[in-house]
Amino acid sequence: MYSHSEPGQGAQSLVSGPNQEDVMGYLLILLGLLVLGVALTALTRGHLGWAPILSRKTAGVTLIVGVLLVGIGGALTPQPPSGTAAKSATSTGRSAPSATSTIVTTAPAPAPTANPSSKTPAAGGANTVAAAPGLSDTSVWDTLAQCESGGNWATNTGNGLYGGVQLDQGAWLSNSGGAYAPLPSEATREQQIVIAEKVRAAHGFTPWSSCADNLGLR
Repeated sequence: MYSHSEPGQGAQSLVSGPNQEDVMGYLLILLGLLVLGVALTALTRGHLGWAPILSRKTAGVTLIVGVLLVGIGGALTPQPPSGTAAKSATSTGRSAPSATSTIVTTAPAPAPTANPSSKTPAAGGANTVAAAPGLSDTSVWDTLAQCESGGNWATNTGNGLYGGVQLDQGAWLSNSGGAYAPLPSEATREQQIVIAEKVRAAHGFTPWSSCADNLGLR
């Protein structure tokens, strides 16, 4: 009867044990190194032990033979797979910490965006002093400005009244409007509403009696 072996056992034994070419290669390398040693000794000393060499040319030929033997032996010995170094470099690169991720993680948070209403440029271009405080409900002033000036907060028609709700310069300056701009038409909508609120607190809607009556404002 024939003995049955598991598939792959023969292949495993061939791979694990050195073949004849490997043994021959190692022997040639050893022989080549020996020949190189002899040739180098003869070239440097001019003799080998007690026997002098015939010529340096003979020693040079012996040196070449030694190099050839080492080269042939190296070609017969097994070489490592070409992908081993690349795989090692790849695994090393994967295990290294990511400098980019560290930088992104530790980057400071962006500064908060300022309130755009406080930096709105003046209607006439001369408002650079102060910003208006936050306002709650300004829809009534938009309605009144639509009646007074057609909703144009920068209007200056030369009639002595300025801005969206048509304030005169005296009322503007007496209610601290000069902290924003010389004239109401040169201040922002929010700044004009702040001063208009002060005027309304002192006099009601009387300064805008015509439009206030039409709009039912009291």
